[in-house]
Amino acid sequence: MSVAAKRTWIAAYLVGVLAVSLYIGFPSEPLRAHVAYRLAAGVPGLSVAVSGLRPALPPGLELTGVSVSRTGVDLVRMERLRIAPELLSLVREITRYRFEGSVAEGEISGTAEVPARRELPLVSLQAQWTDVRLERLPALREIYGSRLSGRLEGNVAFSGEGALTGKVRVADGQVELGRPLFDQKSFSFRTVDADVSLQNRTLLLRNGRLRGSELDAEISGTLDLGPPAGAGALNLTGRISPHHAFMAKLEGSLPAALMRRRAAIPFKVTGPLGAPAVSLN
Repeated sequence: MSVAAKRTWIAAYLVGVLAVSLYIGFPSEPLRAHVAYRLAAGVPGLSVAVSGLRPALPPGLELTGVSVSRTGVDLVRMERLRIAPELLSLVREITRYRFEGSVAEGEISGTAEVPARRELPLVSLQAQWTDVRLERLPALREIYGSRLSGRLEGNVAFSGEGALTGKVRVADGQVELGRPLFDQKSFSFRTVDADVSLQNRTLLLRNGRLRGSELDAEISGTLDLGPPAGAGALNLTGRISPHHAFMAKLEGSLPAALMRRRAAIPFKVTGPLGAPAVSLN
């Protein structure tokens, strides 16, 4: 074996020993608490818990069992989340991280910019996700007696000003209502698309379009997410276009004037989340 080859093997051996030593002596507990704190920083009321943490290559961290909640309500649980810094940004005031992981049988990825000083909030966040199962998200289980299912995809961006904007799509969706609507217990949707934004504790829904088996709809408005969600929590307006077969089922349940209309039917949803009022015009 040549001298150069021997040196290469010795260097590889030393790197391997160093890597094993770092892995065995890795300070997972202090880092787990620090990472959870940094993940929640900058979003009021947000709490993050991490079950496990270990180093990963290329340089980064592999997190398991990441639970996200807000004001005591479970929102999402990620089975795996890998976070890696862009090495050149480590010497700057703002560090840029890339992340990717799995959540509710789907995938999530994106980037985040975090200031080096712990007391400063998150600078920016961009994320996208695909094939996330709605029924596997804790925040959407048993919403006031209703159940949601389907495949969620979309993207979101968060800026330092506190505004969050994004687009979402649900494919092959279904909602099972806690209380029947139009004498119908469940509705199926081929696609649901919407633009969303979150400012403080108000969710703004724009350009919502539903294409379903029983009806199509357009919807927009606001949803107050702040605790407690009172009488003005919901303020949504839109138009529904029931399909002919569904209209035939509703005969006798709706006023004759509505049954004769050929155009879309305007509607409004207002009131608290637990017992919203639906009116048709």
